[in-house]
Amino acid sequence: MRGALLALAAAAAQAALAAPPVLWHAQVDNDVFHSDRWYTSGVRIYRSAPLDAASPLATFLRAPSTREQRFDVGIVHEVYTGDGRQDPTLPDRPNAGRLQLSLARHDIAPDTLATLGFDAGVSGPAAWGEQAQDVIHRVAPAPETDWSRQVPNRADIQLAAAWSHRIGPAAIPGALVIHGGGVAGTLTAFGHAGIEWRTDGPAEAANPLLRFAATPPLPRKAGGLSLFAGASVRAVARNRLLERRADDPNPEAGFERRVSRVAAGIAWSETWGAVTLGLARDSREFEGQHSPHRFGSLGLSIALD
Repeated sequence: MRGALLALAAAAAQAALAAPPVLWHAQVDNDVFHSDRWYTSGVRIYRSAPLDAASPLATFLRAPSTREQRFDVGIVHEVYTGDGRQDPTLPDRPNAGRLQLSLARHDIAPDTLATLGFDAGVSGPAAWGEQAQDVIHRVAPAPETDWSRQVPNRADIQLAAAWSHRIGPAAIPGALVIHGGGVAGTLTAFGHAGIEWRTDGPAEAANPLLRFAATPPLPRKAGGLSLFAGASVRAVARNRLLERRADDPNPEAGFERRVSRVAAGIAWSETWGAVTLGLARDSREFEGQHSPHRFGSLGLSIALD
C-alpha cells in the first residue's frame, strides 16, 4: 500500500510539472533613441493561461494540428506624440493615447503558432496619454509636446490575427519562420507578412515585434540564451491616429500605404520565465516624416502555477 501511494504521489508530481504553466507577462516599449517622437511608449501587462480544449472558446476556428491552447487577458497602453524638436508648421503626427482591454487565444503546434485577438478600449483624453508622459518625464526629461488639441475620445476596437510557421529543412540551424496576419479596427487596419530567423521554433516566440499581435511568452524547453532577427512589411488601409481636430491649424499628415520593419532581439529563458530585449526600426509611417523611427522593447515573463 505504501509503495502504491508513493507511486501515485510521484505520478501526480510529474503531471503537475508537465502541465503548462500560468504566465504573467509585462512588456514595455520606449522611444529610447529619440526621447519622445512618434511611437513614444507602450505598456502591455497580461496573464496567459492554458485553455481547456473542450471549451467553446477553444473549438472556434481552432487551427489544425493544435496540441496546446492558451488564453491571454490583459491591458495595453500606448502613447504617440509629434516631434517636439520639429517646426510645428511641418507635417507631423498629433499626440494620441490608446488604452485597451486585450483578449487573445493561441493555438500551438510543433511548427506553428496561430493567434486570434480582440482589443477594445478608447483613444483620446480618457486613455491618459498626457498623464503617462508627464510621469515618465519626471524621471527622464524630454522636449514638451502639445496635447492641447488632442482628438476627443473615440472607440478603439480591433480584431487581430497572426500566424507563424516554420519553413525549410530541419538541417538549417535554428528555425526559419514566416509570419502573416492583419489587424482590422476602428482606428487602424493593415495586413502584414514577414520572415524571421530564430534559435527557437515559432511556438516559443520570445517577442511580438514581427507578429503585431499578442504573443504567448512560453518558456523555452532548453532554457538559456536565444536570438532572433527578421523583417516584415505592412500594407496599411487605415490609420486614423494621424487625424487632427477640425480646429487644429497644423497640417494633417497622410499615412503611408506601405511600412516596413526590421527587428532583432535577445532573450534569456529559464523554467520560471524569460527576460527579452528587442530593437525595431520602422520606415516612415506618414507623409512628411523626415526619418525612419527606432524603438526598444523590454519584456519580463514569470511562470506561476
